[in-house]
Amino acid sequence: MLFKVFAILNILIFSVYLNCFSQVKSSPDIKSSISEIRLKPNLHRDLLNIESRNSNIYSSKIGITSDDNKKSPGLGILLSLAIPGAGHLYAGRMDVGKYFVTAEALSWIGLLGLNLYGNYLRDDSRSFASVHAGFSKNGKDDNYYSNITNYDNIYQYNDDKLRKGQYDQLYDVNSYFWNWDDYNNRVIFDSQRKKSERVYNSRVIFASTLVVNRLVSAISTLILINSQNKNASSLNFNAEVLTSRDNSIDGLKINLVKSF
Repeated sequence: MLFKVFAILNILIFSVYLNCFSQVKSSPDIKSSISEIRLKPNLHRDLLNIESRNSNIYSSKIGITSDDNKKSPGLGILLSLAIPGAGHLYAGRMDVGKYFVTAEALSWIGLLGLNLYGNYLRDDSRSFASVHAGFSKNGKDDNYYSNITNYDNIYQYNDDKLRKGQYDQLYDVNSYFWNWDDYNNRVIFDSQRKKSERVYNSRVIFASTLVVNRLVSAISTLILINSQNKNASSLNFNAEVLTSRDNSIDGLKINLVKSF
């Protein structure tokens, strides 16, 4: 959220800058993209009269260039990696960024939806097993639910582990007892458990989409900002101090040039 607010502030500042420049450009006192303002301390002295007296005019120029139109590619990339579309908002290209925002929203909806559905299937299957195998769900981990699908009861399980010498995997009968009331119910539980696992595994699709969407958004932002910076206009301020041969100041000439 912080990145988005920062991007919006940049856009607002950029909009104000453009508005100010458009007002300067549309002023009747400015022709084309060059404006000249002459400030003379002695208004009765005219430049033509000075030239007629063979007084040479010397000028001293001071140039200032403004590139405020240009965006930072690095910042655009960071914004896009944090929130896809934020970099496009920063670049003023939400006509492109809206697709990345939409993809981000759909990916999160899909990821959260699968997670909720997987939780529902898992809890429902475990409740079913608890009723038909006669055990309490408290303190039982995923390995326990996986094991009860392969054995009718805890005695079969412990006997198998004893024959294999896997003594560390034995269950305490009092704490982990189970005994299926019907083989078909054990098969039903196994089917439900595997279905919930498939749903959980499907989440990787949307998780991958979230990553890919950020990378593509960052690349798109980089391309757009580089293109904008290449074609961005700049403002040049040239100030000229007009002096005569005797070093007296004749006037000040200010040029405002907008280059493309």
